Amino acid sequence: MSQDGRAPSGDPGRRAVLVLLALAAAYVLLLVSLFRPSGGLLGTYQVTGQGGEQIPVQTRVDPRIDFSVPQRIDDAYIFHWNMQRHGFPAAMPPYVVRWTGLLRAPRDGTYGFGIEVNGESKLAIDDTPLEIQPGSTAERTLSAGWHPITLDYTLTHEVDARLVLSWRPPGGSLRPIPAEALAPDRDATRDTGRRALGWILLAAGAGSVAGVLYASRREGSAAARLVSLLRGRRVALALGAIVILGAMLRFHDYDLVPFHHETADEYQHAWEGWTLLHEGVPKAWSTFPDRYPTEQTRDFRWFGDPYVLVWPYFDHPPLFSMIVGVVVSLAQPATYQPPWDFLSCTLPVMRVVPIVLSLAGILLLYRLAREYGATERAALLATLVYATLPLIVLAHRLVKAESLLSLLFMGAILCARGHDRTGRAGAALWAGTLAGLSIWCKATGVAVLVVVLVLLLSRGRRRGALMAFAVAGAFILLYLLYAWAFDFGLFLKVLKAQTTTKLVSMESLQDILAGKIVTKYFGRGWYLWLLLCAGIAALRRERALLVPLAVYATVIAMTADSRVIYGWYRIPIYPFLCVAAGILIEDMLEEADLYRVFPFAIAAVSTGVLYTMPEWMKQPEPAKILTMLFGLLALGPYLIRLAVDRPLTARLARAATWALLALFLLTNLGSIDRLLEIYSATRGLR
Repeated sequence: MSQDGRAPSGDPGRRAVLVLLALAAAYVLLLVSLFRPSGGLLGTYQVTGQGGEQIPVQTRVDPRIDFSVPQRIDDAYIFHWNMQRHGFPAAMPPYVVRWTGLLRAPRDGTYGFGIEVNGESKLAIDDTPLEIQPGSTAERTLSAGWHPITLDYTLTHEVDARLVLSWRPPGGSLRPIPAEALAPDRDATRDTGRRALGWILLAAGAGSVAGVLYASRREGSAAARLVSLLRGRRVALALGAIVILGAMLRFHDYDLVPFHHETADEYQHAWEGWTLLHEGVPKAWSTFPDRYPTEQTRDFRWFGDPYVLVWPYFDHPPLFSMIVGVVVSLAQPATYQPPWDFLSCTLPVMRVVPIVLSLAGILLLYRLAREYGATERAALLATLVYATLPLIVLAHRLVKAESLLSLLFMGAILCARGHDRTGRAGAALWAGTLAGLSIWCKATGVAVLVVVLVLLLSRGRRRGALMAFAVAGAFILLYLLYAWAFDFGLFLKVLKAQTTTKLVSMESLQDILAGKIVTKYFGRGWYLWLLLCAGIAALRRERALLVPLAVYATVIAMTADSRVIYGWYRIPIYPFLCVAAGILIEDMLEEADLYRVFPFAIAAVSTGVLYTMPEWMKQPEPAKILTMLFGLLALGPYLIRLAVDRPLTARLARAATWALLALFLLTNLGSIDRLLEIYSATRGLR
């Protein structure tokens, strides 16, 4: 096994590892599908046509009628709109939704029903309307079994969509009706044993693993050989498992959070890429439409949001946009016709691109961590933080060029350090190529070139630095030729407009320290902890991590829009922060002392606890007890060890440290599971 965790070429174990990981991914997907709620109501999302008829936009089964935030209803219209059938969506259409199906009463008795609604709703059970006054419940006597239920919802958009259907079973409390009490039709009420099959498969999987481990105790057995083979490739298996986990977290509600149009830049990239590929001219909305001739602009409103489409578009370099354009083109329905084809680029398709790039980044991150001197375990811990931290997971869903820039940054550094070790010209040329592509990806990609040159020159590799600079310079020249091919004069006008909106100030430097996804604060404690890790690493042998961090942060501060430093600007520095975090977590687990554990507990762990704790625990008395318990866990074992350093107190401190790490990971998963509601309600810890 090589230092970076890769199996040697021709290694017979590589195929076994790949097959096992593929089987594990398929197994996880199967379990997820089997345990997914099977109940719900059939929702028909409609708009009113010219003659007053209701035209369906989407039909789907909703597990629960629990739309406490508008995104879950909005997406049925925004992501499934057919302009040829429904017309151009200049404004959000009035919502006309009907849910039909069956409601299961677990026993005879009187049931209370309540509706929280913005707009108008009509509920009928057993084909009999049920009048529910706002803020109150209406009661209905039901026999045990299934009952027809219909719910109609209309909204004309004076307010955001909101609809929550709750019930109070006999002897119970008011809560949203669970999926298992709903069914879209009679066929769905028949127990197919899907969940039971899931439990059987889960038990079978656990039993198989236990059986192989038990059989491996016999020397020379097939199980022993298999375990020995896999033990020798533990890094590849661990990385594969982390990638699978990262994929699951990134794809959970990925089209809903961050919100549609929270940043219109996501559509900017898709439109630029699609039009460049299909029309031969890049078109997208621009921040500087006044720099374009009037005949090269088009004003329109799309789902109520204003845009000014311009061409040829020069606000951003085209590399990332072309990748997004290829993906959305492959997924685009053939029924769409000009001139608005680019508007069929939807977030569920577009966001696949940054997510896939981020999963590749997990593998590069491991190699980067090893390159900076991290141990095998520290490098794996770094990738685990990168894969699970909600702040990073959310950022990796945004359709922003920084997702590609992050990979190019890591790759360029690996190539530069490879040239330093070996002196091979190819590594220097690759470093220059990746640096040049970084500039085609984002103007701030110039930081990649600066870091590559600094790394090579600091090691006395002047020839390599010259080669890298020459290759990157060729890419810059190609970019200027790209601009010249369309309209170089207009390119210079846009470039001048961009430079006049830049503001170098101490405020922009301070803004780099704020945890954000787009513009609102989110997960500031997590981000604070990452910065603390980088600060500590800067005082250790891993201080070389600070070079790309410092260069990129300074470039951002000097070139960011004067209005705000957006959250996605930080994406390229997350890998370096996570490398520092992985190294510090390993030290924390080894030493288990107050000085290493407390910053982690008070910043990172407490953030996840605050996001995932249920509402009843936020009341004064439960919150006081929880705070005391958390304080005891974060302080007690380490103070005891400081006072009396004995093997017993050391073991107690290590156990507490592992417990805090487990709590950190569990609250990460819990935060992502409830991300839509958490992000909607808080947008950051206050």
